[in-house]
Amino acid sequence: MKGAIRVFARFRPLGRSEREAGDSVVLSQVDAFTVDLRRPDHKDSRNFQFDSVFGQGSTQDEVFTECRDLVQSAVDGYNVTIFAYGQTGAGKTHTMYGSKEDPGLAPRSIQTLFDMINRETQRGGKAFKVKAYMVEVYKQDILDLLTDPPQKGQKAPSLQVKKDVGRGIMYVEGVTERPVSTPQELKALLVEGERKRHVAATKMNDCSSRSHLMLSIIIECTVKDTEQVRYGKITLCDLAGSERPKKSEVSGEALKETIEINKSLTCLGDVIEALTKGDKSIPYRNHKLTMLMQDSLGGSAKTLMFVNCSPARSNTEETLMSLKWASRARQVTNDVKKNADSKEVARLKQVITLMSQAQNVQEEPSEKKDMVS
Repeated sequence: MKGAIRVFARFRPLGRSEREAGDSVVLSQVDAFTVDLRRPDHKDSRNFQFDSVFGQGSTQDEVFTECRDLVQSAVDGYNVTIFAYGQTGAGKTHTMYGSKEDPGLAPRSIQTLFDMINRETQRGGKAFKVKAYMVEVYKQDILDLLTDPPQKGQKAPSLQVKKDVGRGIMYVEGVTERPVSTPQELKALLVEGERKRHVAATKMNDCSSRSHLMLSIIIECTVKDTEQVRYGKITLCDLAGSERPKKSEVSGEALKETIEINKSLTCLGDVIEALTKGDKSIPYRNHKLTMLMQDSLGGSAKTLMFVNCSPARSNTEETLMSLKWASRARQVTNDVKKNADSKEVARLKQVITLMSQAQNVQEEPSEKKDMVS
């Protein structure tokens, strides 16, 4: 089933520092699908079309209502990805995670997921298992956010991305996967991971994310009558914000982080560009971020992208770049597939595993004989 990536645009109100500096608003919502950007040095404004637009007054509840169907898709056995893109300080983390008082997409998705699972379980005939992992892409490394931090003077191990060919999903080898049975357990896991994420203060953002944050929730459903097993996966990704070093006034380690963030986002842009052109070779392997997102961009997942923008005149160029980037992403088509193993497929997989084990046992005496001779 072919399906284009859906793109939602959301822009926040002017921030306090922008208001104090006398900044003006250049971005406005025309209708439910159109934004208008008025560039100071141009006579004509520029319109951009998206699948949905959320203006300055939009609420977290309104935003989640438009995403709710994707949670059901994951319960039904599809891979789902929701990610947020935009310059630093544009409201990505607010959209994806929010606060305790005003939760964002991740905590709302978690609650809704377990509500759906509970309803399905009460109807009978199905059994569910849920597990989750949380990682950050920091510079060139994938770091496990659910393991104990390294001891002083030691570096956390960098994990590798692998592909599960059978289920068509990317996974992180050796990552800590936690089984969870309630929304409270999964929300606690989310808080734990967020607390360990790399952040720093810059001129553009008092709490700037210095890494890309990914929460992946894996749902296994067994249909008791047929013994069919289906797997759904929800990946919620808060990308670090693109920024200009001169504007954010970063230096030292923060400057190195900015360079790496911009590099990874460039690689992500290259993947989207190649997909829209229909290139045979897609540069997923140019960065660990794009390797992680391979099933989300041109792969088997149902994907929704948020482009978060600042409406301030001082950020016009960054907003224009974000809107252009999002427009290109909207042209990417995924080959959406459901993940299900029938009883017969499960039996054959077990046979293959047993045959492989038997082959290994047969080879061991032969190897010992060769060593003796």
